[in-house]
Amino acid sequence: MRYRKTKFSINQMRKVVISCLLLCVILFLSLYYAMSFDLPKWFPFNKENALDEWKEKVFKGKVLYAVEPLQEGGYLSAKSQSACSGLVYRMKFHPKKYPMISWKWKVIKFPEKTQDKPKKGGWLEKDDYAARVYVIFPSWIFTSTRCIEYVWDEEIPAETIMTSPYLGNIKLIIVESGRENIGQWVSEERNIYEDYKKVFGRSSGYVGAIALMTDTDNTLSTAEALYTDIKVGYKNE
Repeated sequence: MRYRKTKFSINQMRKVVISCLLLCVILFLSLYYAMSFDLPKWFPFNKENALDEWKEKVFKGKVLYAVEPLQEGGYLSAKSQSACSGLVYRMKFHPKKYPMISWKWKVIKFPEKTQDKPKKGGWLEKDDYAARVYVIFPSWIFTSTRCIEYVWDEEIPAETIMTSPYLGNIKLIIVESGRENIGQWVSEERNIYEDYKKVFGRSSGYVGAIALMTDTDNTLSTAEALYTDIKVGYKNE
């Protein structure tokens, strides 16, 4: 029991550190990447070089991300085996003016999570998801950098709002739940500005990046998902 407790503590510290590093990297890139963007940005993943403008951030092992431009109109596939890495796209816009983000995703396989009820701090081991879409809000002050994660989870009810077990300024919104649509394309659309006010209780600042991630580093299992037609920075008309 002592060994398991020590191992869990080390894993917890590791992910806290890498989460902080992710926020530091995004903050640094956003502060020095202030060029104007043509909005909206659209990512159909229908060209072989579709990931050239995306940067991979590796935390624990590399997730296999691959563009399939000739399959089903084009998509990005993500296959994780006990790994945690994400893809980040830097951009800058204010969601009050351009609040919308939409995408399509398909879960092929969920991480293998235990069915036990989480104990105190136990849901750290459940912080693996087949599909996540991030919107990141950088700040000059590190502790003010915030993030919304849109998640597809196998069990947690849709529209559940959670705080990351690692950092309080990361909020998760379950936008898709269950296995009913596994293996099928599901379309999502969210109002970033309204979601930010809902989870943080105030208006947002600028968006500095979006990101995608499929991860299984806590469960040491496998997961697979597909992403396509990501559109960000437009008005809800």
